[in-house]
Amino acid sequence: MKLVKINLCDVTDDCRDGRATRFNTCFHPADQLPANVSRPSEAPYSFTRWLPLILQIRNIDPTAVQTVRLSRAQARLLVDASTTSIITGEMNRAFEEDLREDVFPAFSSLKFPPEGLFMRLTGCSPKDGRWRDPTRPSLDSTDDIILRLTTSERARNDIVNSLESGSETVNITFLPFDARMDSRREYRVPWLFDRRPGTTLKAVVDKIWAGIVVIHRHIVNDLKPDTELDNLLLQQGFTFDVLYDEDKEAMELVELNVFGARSGCGSCLFNWVNDFSQLYGEGEDVEFRVTW
Repeated sequence: MKLVKINLCDVTDDCRDGRATRFNTCFHPADQLPANVSRPSEAPYSFTRWLPLILQIRNIDPTAVQTVRLSRAQARLLVDASTTSIITGEMNRAFEEDLREDVFPAFSSLKFPPEGLFMRLTGCSPKDGRWRDPTRPSLDSTDDIILRLTTSERARNDIVNSLESGSETVNITFLPFDARMDSRREYRVPWLFDRRPGTTLKAVVDKIWAGIVVIHRHIVNDLKPDTELDNLLLQQGFTFDVLYDEDKEAMELVELNVFGARSGCGSCLFNWVNDFSQLYGEGEDVEFRVTW
């Protein structure tokens, strides 16, 4: 395993203008790449496909999962309302009556635990959406849910993708909110690893890597190569996000994501073009890049 330190000033300078070019690149056109790489399908990484394994690894009771299935008409109404709400950060007043009449009832069966709920669509969570209470990221009412959905560009794109693919319903999964799920504790395998204050970098990486190996084994064992989508995942490759719980010194699976230079998968402290051979497994060693 090779550890490489990237100067933080180089990373911040690269992000200064809003679109990184040296680090965390994605969606490269084919003519930028040194090999013929097709754009991968995101279907094999569906949250619902991997939810049972996520629950198992995180030790969550399956009965805690709640699912809402929106009709195509309800989903289109959310998309229409989001056009303005993404800009204003508020519920679209022109659509509010229709939303309350036609979409709100779909969430009427939800049970809100004291800690609130976490919401996940097929391909993403609407984490870029607005919080009704700036101090509370959990969802505690249907108003919270609709505001988060209609102000999230990530959610809008995911719903549009579902509609364009011909899905009869847009499925939204709800889990009890877990305050530990924070981007500061999440790692994308095999890329982003940062330094934790008061710890030795190598010790942290060793613990994280050991947990990653276990989770990777669980994922591989769960694959069913005779099914079309799992076979496609094996052909395309995958990345997975994990949570490192410092208190328990344990790793938990967050989600699986698409892999590849032509996908939306960010390369974190690497560059899909410049580090193509490394990221596509042609190098001899696993490389961890860290920055501070």
